[in-house]
Parts: sequence; structure tokens; C-alpha cells
Amino acid sequence: MAIRQTLDVWLDGADRPVGRLDALDSGSVEFRYEEPAFESGRALSLSLPLSEEPTGDVVTRAFFDNLLPENDLMQRTIDREGLDRGDIVGILAQVGADCPGAISCLPQGSDPIKVPGDLGADYKPLSTEEIVEIARRLQDQRSLPDEIRDPSPVAGVQPKVALTVLDGDVWALPARGRKVPTTHILKVPRRAEASEAKQEDAACKLASACGFDVSHSLHAEIEEVDALLIQRFDRTVEGGVVFRVHQEDFAQALGLPGGLKYQRNGTQERCFSADAVRAVLDRMDNPAKAVETFLLATFFDLAIGNNDNHAKNHGILHGADGSLVLTPLYDLLPIQLHEKYTDELAFQIGNAKRSEDIVPADIDVFLAIFGLAGNRARRFIEGPVSEMLQTVEERSGLLPGVGLKTFDDLIGREVSRLSHVLDLGLDVRVRDYVASSGGGWLAGS
Repeated sequence: MAIRQTLDVWLDGADRPVGRLDALDSGSVEFRYEEPAFESGRALSLSLPLSEEPTGDVVTRAFFDNLLPENDLMQRTIDREGLDRGDIVGILAQVGADCPGAISCLPQGSDPIKVPGDLGADYKPLSTEEIVEIARRLQDQRSLPDEIRDPSPVAGVQPKVALTVLDGDVWALPARGRKVPTTHILKVPRRAEASEAKQEDAACKLASACGFDVSHSLHAEIEEVDALLIQRFDRTVEGGVVFRVHQEDFAQALGLPGGLKYQRNGTQERCFSADAVRAVLDRMDNPAKAVETFLLATFFDLAIGNNDNHAKNHGILHGADGSLVLTPLYDLLPIQLHEKYTDELAFQIGNAKRSEDIVPADIDVFLAIFGLAGNRARRFIEGPVSEMLQTVEERSGLLPGVGLKTFDDLIGREVSRLSHVLDLGLDVRVRDYVASSGGGWLAGS
């Protein structure tokens, strides 16, 4: 089959391309590793193991499609270049210079673009006026002006922009022509959903109080625009120099396109399920720790009403030495407070597709998938799970004081539900009733 277009796939730190992405005349795509990948012994993904043979369309398309930004930049590129949405090689030829993590996809023969960033020389500070303009445009879902275009598009539904925080908490963008890493993401909810910034910040603080490794966030008010400044976990800073860290989300690791990030959208053989997650966790450097973290995070998400913990909201960090560890928790949000979101779980707990449908037998089935049954399962529930839920319950008492009473009410409802299902008898404060409406939860403040 003839090759229509080829991109070199680079990984930060390599002096030659680690792979080649080909678009074939048939419309399919293939990925093939090059010699530097075999020399380092590092694969790009759990779904793309090192092999002399090319990887076919289904898995290749899933991995590289998940690198595409979910924002207006991609649509503008498609419209400007007259591309088809399915032409991922053609789109990456335009926007692949700075994919998430440490990957870049460049026209064949191009020199590498991504380089480490010197915080003292490679960044241009943003003025207060520029920061306000960025925040207001993101809030209203308007494109950023050309002079302050997003240097590192990242996936996600909420409007956001990548930037760098210099010494003295100065916000900056890479200087013109510099393809250096950013260190933070500024996430600005749409005007009608401004409360999400406070909610996500509070959820991150609750997770941290429970002992989870969490992406560091800070709620910021920019001229009455609510925003969240999030430190990137796919970056490291050493001696004033910023380096990229290779990472992938669970959709990529499982060879799933973004459209299958929820179990309900897949098939029995190809979906984001507890069984699929277990297979990923077993490949981490410390599988037992990874399993415990994932399970506790699942109960935490249930406790805060976050049923949007889909495959792209879980990730893996690939160390330069080949190590594999889970990313910190990220994108924590009490999504059930928002009417437009479904109340279906991202993946089933046993046979339950909604949190209100979970019964003890579902918990037994779910934990058994991860190797916990009988007394082991009971000790886990009465120990780590109970302690975590009690911490959520206690710390949520601070939420009404920062204008998040409805979040506190939701937590009361969900922790009570879990306490009953898990037979824990937790001490839960009495809150107002949180009434179901449509796909979400509403409560008066």
C-alpha cells in the first residue's frame, strides 16, 4: 500500500525520531518504531509495544487521535487547511509540534522542535492586561488573539491555556519562536459554569487531605473571572530549566479512541472497564500500590459526586529509565451538581451503571476484579476506605464557608449512601436534601 504522508515522531531527549507515522492511500494509518526506540528500550505506550512490525490502523489511530487538542485550534486548522476530521496525520502535521507530554509529530526530515526551557531567558512575561484578556476570552469561549495563542494545546472540554509561572509568581508564555515547555494550565470555566473553578479547587484540596497525590491547583479571580491555575505533572523543573515528561492517558494505554472513554460507549470486548483498568495497573512498577490508589480514588470520586472519571482522566507517567507510575489525580469535579451531565458512571461498579444503583454485591464483584475478596476486601473497606471517607466528611464541613454549600450537601448524600452500602456506620452530618433533576443534582444555597 502506497504511503501518502509521513510524520516523524519525536520524544524529548532523543536525538533522532523514535518512530514514523504513515498515512496510507487507503485512508488507514500505521506506526513504526525507528532504531532510537530500540536502543533506549522505551515504548511510547502500553498499547504500542516495541516491535519491528508496524502497528495497524485501529491502535495507531486511537493513540495519536488522543494527542489532538479538544479546542477551537483544531477546528480552525481543519477549516483552514480543508482537512477531514479523520485525517489525523494531516491534522498532526499542522498542530503536532507540541503534543501533550513529550511527544511531537513533525513533517518527515524536520529538525526537532521541542527543547527544555530556561526560566530566565526563554519566556515573555504577560502583562495584567494580557492576562485579563486571556481570561475573558476563555470564559466567553472566544479564540485567543494571534499574539497570545496557546503554545501547548491540551485536551479537555473546559476552555484552557498553557502558560509558565516564573519566579515571583509572574505568568508568562514562551518567547516568540521558542518551543519550550509550559509549566501550568489556566482553566477558565464558561461564564454560566464559573463555580466549577472553586469546586475543582475544593475537590483537589479534599483529595490532598485524604493523602492522594493530586495535581496542584490554585483558585484565582482575574477581574471577576473565576479561574483555576494548575501545575502540570508532565513537567519537571531542575536548576531553573523546564523539562517535559512523557505521559499517556488510560485511553491511549488501552488502545481506545477518545470516543470510547466511557464504558457505555464501548463493546464488551473493547471498552473502558474495571477489567481493562486492572490489566493496565498490573503493568505499573508497583502494581499493588497502583491498585490501592485506583480503588481509593474510585471511592473518593463517588463520595464527591464525580462520575466523570473516564479513561482520559487517568494517566501514566513514563520515566526516562522506563519506569511506569500513575499520574497524580486530576480533573476532580463534582459533576453531579451540573444538570447537563449524565448520572451514569464512567465505568460500571459491578453491574451498577449509576451510583444510586450500587448494592453490596456490586462492591464485591468490583473489588474481586482487583484481587480483593472475602476478609481482604473487608479489611480494605473498614481500613483505608473508611478512613478516607471519614476525612472527606470531616473536611467538607469547610465548604459552606467558601460559598460551596451545595457541594457539601452533595458529599453528605453520597457519603451516607456509601456508608450504607459498605456497612460502615460513618458519622455523617445532617445536610439539606439534594434533589435529583435531569442528569445532575441541584440544591438551594
